[in-house]
Amino acid sequence: MTAQHILLILNPVSGKMKSRSGLFDILDELYHLPDGTPASDRRVTVCTTLYRGHATELASAAVAEGYDRVLCCGGDGTLNEVLNGLMHIPPENRPTLGYIPAGSTNDFAASIGLPSALRAAARVAGGKESFPLDIGEFCPTDGGNQRFFSYIASFGAFTETSYATSQTAKNVMGHVAYVLGGIRAIANIAPCHLIVEMSDGTRLEGEYVFGAMSNTTSAGGMVKLPPDRVSLTDGELEVFLIRKPRTPSELNRINGSLLASNYSDNPMIDFLHAKHARFTFPEPTVWSLDGEEAAGGSVVDIYCHPGAVSLIREG
Repeated sequence: MTAQHILLILNPVSGKMKSRSGLFDILDELYHLPDGTPASDRRVTVCTTLYRGHATELASAAVAEGYDRVLCCGGDGTLNEVLNGLMHIPPENRPTLGYIPAGSTNDFAASIGLPSALRAAARVAGGKESFPLDIGEFCPTDGGNQRFFSYIASFGAFTETSYATSQTAKNVMGHVAYVLGGIRAIANIAPCHLIVEMSDGTRLEGEYVFGAMSNTTSAGGMVKLPPDRVSLTDGELEVFLIRKPRTPSELNRINGSLLASNYSDNPMIDFLHAKHARFTFPEPTVWSLDGEEAAGGSVVDIYCHPGAVSLIREG
């Protein structure tokens, strides 16, 4: 039997330094799986990232270097880099992806139910069960770079809370680091005039303080979407928009919906689904892709690539 060749891409400075201190635990799990797979049937190569974008380079070369599975150990930002590397490999050759979350918030991991403990997550990543994950593509038409994302592209109130928080603060406070500025931002942020045109013909226009196109039930620890209205495999992304509150009553209504994760019958929040959406702003707008800052133009197209990556999950 040909040994499985696994590439483990590890960010040694993500989160609470779990990646570095837990490496031996991870390898122990990968070589001693509960299904009885002999250690001789797999070979694991560990590559630590050295600079921004390094994980993308490593992942994009995976097939050429003989790997048939890529594991990512780090936070959501590291996963985003790995994902961008894999998406540049032809679909028929694209390796299976496993994720061992070791960041400060790990929103995506929480959304798909991955364990937070390194050993348990490594056990899942070394398993055999996978599912076809939809992937988003972010395409500014007049500035910025095309990128892929695993779970969210967003702008506005909660977006700045994520990428403006230092790595040290994220490590120490975790979710709290994202939440501290988010609530205040709804009332204080300057709104942007936005037009959104979706693939089904829906058109929205108004003054918005937050917007996102996502494939997750948890965004930045602030916005929780009801699991019964989110599917990671339906070929669509969720469109979530918050309008600018003009009165204390409107602000309270927004906060109430966010706390309850109930967005029905709230005229201040638009919650829809789309295969593609175009966002048009009066001027170039800064976005966040999986928690990392990204430059966007005044017009941004976002597409869903159905089932683009096979992601390992607990069986």
